[in-house]
Amino acid sequence: MLDLFAIAVAILLGVLVLTWFLRFREHPWDIYYPKLAWLRAGIYFCGCYLVSYWSGALRLLVETPLATPEQLADPGWRWFTAGYYAFIVVAYAGVWSYFTPVFGRPSNRVVSAAFGFLWGSSSGQLFLSVWLLVGRLGMPEWGTWIVTFLILGAWQPNWHNIYWDHYIAPEHDTPLTQKIKALGCHIPNLVIGLTHLTLHDSYFVFVSAQVIACVSAALGMRFPAPWAAPRAVDYARRTNGRPPRCTGYIPRDPLTDPHTPFYPGWRGPPG
Repeated sequence: MLDLFAIAVAILLGVLVLTWFLRFREHPWDIYYPKLAWLRAGIYFCGCYLVSYWSGALRLLVETPLATPEQLADPGWRWFTAGYYAFIVVAYAGVWSYFTPVFGRPSNRVVSAAFGFLWGSSSGQLFLSVWLLVGRLGMPEWGTWIVTFLILGAWQPNWHNIYWDHYIAPEHDTPLTQKIKALGCHIPNLVIGLTHLTLHDSYFVFVSAQVIACVSAALGMRFPAPWAAPRAVDYARRTNGRPPRCTGYIPRDPLTDPHTPFYPGWRGPPG
């Protein structure tokens, strides 16, 4: 069954790549295009699922119990798991979403949640795959933790800063919120998640936590539907460096800008 699923995903990936190549490879990127963002995201999702299949992560998720009787009987596992989920909810539904400018995007919670599920399930499986592949090097468990953390700690900010936040996600940050989210959400998420995974081998908990995080983030940024109209205000600006990196929205005065009410001392627009 998993083999058929992987074949279907590979076919879908081929269709999406071919569609991009034939119709969109010369498409101007002057404003944010939701349809093209979904197409690019679909390619990423399929790629992650195929990596998961190849690494064995997908099989582990399907064939391993959500929680073993031994884990359910262990108070340490129960408390750690509850605390991990609680952190994810507070960090992403709370902190991440609060410090997210949405620029008046309409809210379509069903579409945003669907995108968040695909985003979280694919990224979570990618992270799990890296952990499994590093584990094959034969290092002690905490050596695997360190190497996986270093790989994902380098991959995630660069992937988002160079590609994802420009070509897939609509603008949802400022220079301030980039720092807050990294220090208050993303780094602790990785530290706690990898520690839980290393101690308990709870594959479902690890991936489902990423699903909750990404669903919360997609809802918080009001991820647009593929049929939504393109908007210049959703376009993420980048530096002129090589490679160019997303700067986040830079307001002239964050204390009076209508899109930055989360800045300390914000007074609102004049008048």
